[in-house]
Amino acid sequence: MPKTMTELEKEIEALKEIVNGLQLTIQNKDHEIQIWKENYFLIRQKLFGKSSEKKHFEKDPQYLLFDEAEAHADEKAPPVQEIKVAEHQRKKSGRKPKDIPLPVVEKIHELAGTDRACPCCGKDRPVIGEERSSEYDLVPAHFVKIVHVRHKYGPCACERFEESETAPILIAPPPVKVIPGSDFSNRTTAFFMTAKYADSIPFYRMSKVLERYGLGISRATLSNQAIAVGRAIGPLIDLMNRDLMNSPVLLMDETTVQVLDESGKNNTSKSYMWVQRGFHDGKPIHRFSYHHSRAGTFAESLLSGFKGYFLQTDGYKGYARFHDEKHPSYRPDLVHVGCFAHIRRKFVEAWEVAGKTGNAPEAIKLIANLYEVERELRKQLDEKAIDESTFLSRRKRKAEPYLSDLRMWLSRNALTVAPQSKLGMAISYALAEFPLASRYIDHPLLTPDTNAVENAIRPFVIGRKNWLFSGSPRGAHASAGIYSLVETAKANGHDPYFYFCFIFDRLPLCRTEAEIEKLLPYKITSEELVKLL
Repeated sequence: MPKTMTELEKEIEALKEIVNGLQLTIQNKDHEIQIWKENYFLIRQKLFGKSSEKKHFEKDPQYLLFDEAEAHADEKAPPVQEIKVAEHQRKKSGRKPKDIPLPVVEKIHELAGTDRACPCCGKDRPVIGEERSSEYDLVPAHFVKIVHVRHKYGPCACERFEESETAPILIAPPPVKVIPGSDFSNRTTAFFMTAKYADSIPFYRMSKVLERYGLGISRATLSNQAIAVGRAIGPLIDLMNRDLMNSPVLLMDETTVQVLDESGKNNTSKSYMWVQRGFHDGKPIHRFSYHHSRAGTFAESLLSGFKGYFLQTDGYKGYARFHDEKHPSYRPDLVHVGCFAHIRRKFVEAWEVAGKTGNAPEAIKLIANLYEVERELRKQLDEKAIDESTFLSRRKRKAEPYLSDLRMWLSRNALTVAPQSKLGMAISYALAEFPLASRYIDHPLLTPDTNAVENAIRPFVIGRKNWLFSGSPRGAHASAGIYSLVETAKANGHDPYFYFCFIFDRLPLCRTEAEIEKLLPYKITSEELVKLL
């Protein structure tokens, strides 16, 4: 008996449900296959790929704005649209001039008498000019033992001297030292600190180098020098922290460090070095702080006296307490700003683990547009072509359309990409961080990312690879103070060695806070340091 129209329609609906179910199964399987592919590429990248975060989008000049993309182009990278960048002023060719004036030794080269004699009359030929060339000669380091002889002066033989209240014996003052009673001059101590904290040379290796120079000095002695310096510069660090808390903008980041003899902790467990970056009259300040944990409560303690308005961090959940209205530590007076570099990094990773295929470059390019706007306007601000107010208004006007495009792209793709895939996780992370990251346009001292504070922390990370651990919490706290001075000095254009020489000779003579304040690295000029030479 033939089926009725109603029965046929029911069968068709049933078949449609089966087809939809099969399509959903296929879609889920495709997502599962994609996730397994990503895991495969991720394992292969970790085993055989480069450990660097440098990526390969150099065919588009905008990607050069990221510090991760600066080495070599990848021929297999997906084609991207070429963008012309305005011409810049070319640097003069030739050798780079030396910033530090060097002592000059002239050596006169003359022909021997017989060679310059006239073959006709035998007289010396006249000098009619000269040719000059220069070379740099490295004089091997060596130690000199300086013996300080302090003359003592006895009482005067005059009749009235005994009646006076003058001290019967006088002695010339001792040399001023940042570490009282130390066997090393201030310049030598400055060399030790610079080698360890600016050049990342561990003390055990430095001890061997110094032995070649003729001075036998143990690693323990060098470590004690660092702890003593950390104690001596305490007043400077306190003033830096005071100015940091008054900065309108604060950036924060943290990294791991292994510290031995930490109370209640195993020697193989992780501790943390926290870094803050702020400004005083527009000049950068970097402050390192050691703590045994990464708990958000310590981040809260670091911000307890902060009087500024903006806090910029990465997506670490320990900072979420400051913008979460339900958290007891919520700060309504604080604007929490995110980081586009960390958002971008997720998409770069998704692109790589997907075999350099997929839609991730679309998001990367949208973020790069924000950096192109930032680069162009920062250049005008640095050249004083515009003031801060104009910079802020122009950045908002130019960046907001790109921010809108990125937000729309994220929302649209979140509906079609598997949430468990690397691209799906990158989109989820970006959607969660976008409201915070987009706030950077509200203050001229803010940038799209926290790269500035990451650059400050990078020398510590490099040094950590060399010296592996800190011997004690006391040493870690001392290192935090010394790193604070080193990185702040570098950020303000000072050579750490000459800055240390400068403050080590003057800090012991300071009697008031105002005198100490003049030694802060963002309150002295390079000309003052050059006078040491």
